[in-house]
Amino acid sequence: MGDEGGEYPPYIISFFTEVIGTAIMMYIGCMGCIQHPELGPIVPSFAFGLSILAVIQIFHHIGPVHLNPAVSIGFLIVSKIAWQNFLVYLAGQFIGAFVGYGALFLLTPEMENMCLLKNKLGLNVVQCFLNEVLCSMVLMLLILGAVDEKNKDFKDSIALRIAMGVTGIIFALEPFTGAGLNPARSVPPAVFFLNFENLWQYMLGPAAGMAIGAVLYRFFFDGGEAHSLHTFLRSKE
Repeated sequence: MGDEGGEYPPYIISFFTEVIGTAIMMYIGCMGCIQHPELGPIVPSFAFGLSILAVIQIFHHIGPVHLNPAVSIGFLIVSKIAWQNFLVYLAGQFIGAFVGYGALFLLTPEMENMCLLKNKLGLNVVQCFLNEVLCSMVLMLLILGAVDEKNKDFKDSIALRIAMGVTGIIFALEPFTGAGLNPARSVPPAVFFLNFENLWQYMLGPAAGMAIGAVLYRFFFDGGEAHSLHTFLRSKE
């Protein structure tokens, strides 16, 4: 985290950054899910994508923001965070998700199943799960590529790169699964409406997908790994 956080311990900074950041994402993102249903995935995808852009822009100078337990799993796999920090991130993300969704629940008209994820277009459970896995894997690869030091010459706007990637993935995935991609985003609506049908696929799908993406990045694209594809190709030059 560095010294930017002043006198506060880094884990305190990380915790409150995740609480506030995830709350902002949930409040704005889920607000986009209850407007203009005739526009399909356009509003939700931009609402979530641009809210993530705003949060990264607000907090990135303090330290990394994940907003997503599955992203934190990926960063744990590539050794960018320690176990202790992972647990801090996890707690902050779920608390923040409930705070943000709770605020939206109180400040908008009563709506049944607001922002609740569900299978669409006749997808079965396996299809929904695998779509969440694959899209989460792509998102993890994007995030790790965006923050990779080897891309330091292309870091003019990490926030914009990640946000537009999130927007594009949600835009494509939302008509099929509702585009969970984030266990913390999926749980509050299920709890508020006591509807846990297929919740497991929105918990395990993103976690598995981002874990796979992190493993792929670590062993095939990360030049810091002695056994990575990147290092192997460089050795042949």
